[in-house]
Amino acid sequence: MRKFLLFFALVFLASCSTVTNLDYAKLNLKEKNITVLPFENYTETPLAGLRVKSITEGVVSSKGYKLSITNVKQDKDYSPEEIKKLLQELKESNIDYAITGSVNEFRYKTGIDGEPAVSITVKIYDIKQEKEVYTSVSSKTGWSHESITTVAQKILNKIIP
Repeated sequence: MRKFLLFFALVFLASCSTVTNLDYAKLNLKEKNITVLPFENYTETPLAGLRVKSITEGVVSSKGYKLSITNVKQDKDYSPEEIKKLLQELKESNIDYAITGSVNEFRYKTGIDGEPAVSITVKIYDIKQEKEVYTSVSSKTGWSHESITTVAQKILNKIIP
């Protein structure tokens, strides 16, 4: 009986834990030109991909990276094909890396408290090598007194190297 209870306790504790891998790619981003492209929006929140793009630009800038602003239309959600086209257009520029990704959740949960819930995938592309060199995913729910953008900023600060 004791072994059964110990096994049950270990399974219960393991199911409550979270494992986060923060082993960033060996990127030397400090000396490179970086741009942030729109994020794909897989939520029901209109323009969530552009909101996350804007927050990402602030986070990248606050970390001391050389940020180059890319002009994109601010009135629509971008499809994966349109983002790939934007990546192709960067080949003739002096941009070294592009950050994009997807927004999988960007809403307030229903209920009395209405906590913010955010899930973001970040991808960093090496423009010259034409390949993805870093990917990270994170989800978080905040407290009822926090805004969605505060939770998104916390996620991005954690997962952008």
